[in-house]
Amino acid sequence: MEFTEERSVVSPEWVSAWANLMTGMAALLAGWAGMRGLNAWRAETVGRRKAELAEEVLAGFYRTRDILTWARFPISDADQGEIPQGDYELEKSEILAPVSRLTKESQVFSELRASRYRFMAYFGEEAARPFDEIRAIHNEIIDSARDLARTHDQEAAGREEERDHLEAAIGWGESEGDTLKKRLDLAVKAVEQTCRPLIEERHKARRDSIL
Repeated sequence: MEFTEERSVVSPEWVSAWANLMTGMAALLAGWAGMRGLNAWRAETVGRRKAELAEEVLAGFYRTRDILTWARFPISDADQGEIPQGDYELEKSEILAPVSRLTKESQVFSELRASRYRFMAYFGEEAARPFDEIRAIHNEIIDSARDLARTHDQEAAGREEERDHLEAAIGWGESEGDTLKKRLDLAVKAVEQTCRPLIEERHKARRDSIL
């Protein structure tokens, strides 16, 4: 009895199809790896920008807090320069001192407001509310000083409560019950809670990359 050995012959078409399949899979894997790398790069870039913005904004809030605190310090700018003649002019100068101080630092507040929309884009509208509070405090100090200067030579009878409120806004009230200072501190604290974790994470990443 004779046995015939059959050999399987792989056709060229099958070899070509297999090669094309392997090439396609390799391209797919390369594309997947590339997308992962691109997404990681994008995430790293966005994270770096958020951290940089957080540092910029938090530093800006610290600076504006110091400026607003100094603006309300109860001492006339006349003590550092030309002294107005007469008690009336001296008192008016003391009342308007916050306006003068804030006007000199107007660029700082403009820069802070300019970063508000970028901050909102990265962190959300709710996180950007302290910007509005800083602006409200700034405006309240200026408006109160101007109202006091305009009416300080008028009879205060019947307007004691209003006058006390205006004087408190420019820093002439009791420090223990200074609601404007409390609002300022809360605004800065809110920004710290948003920015501080990102800043610390970035600094930690820098330290780890050096080690």
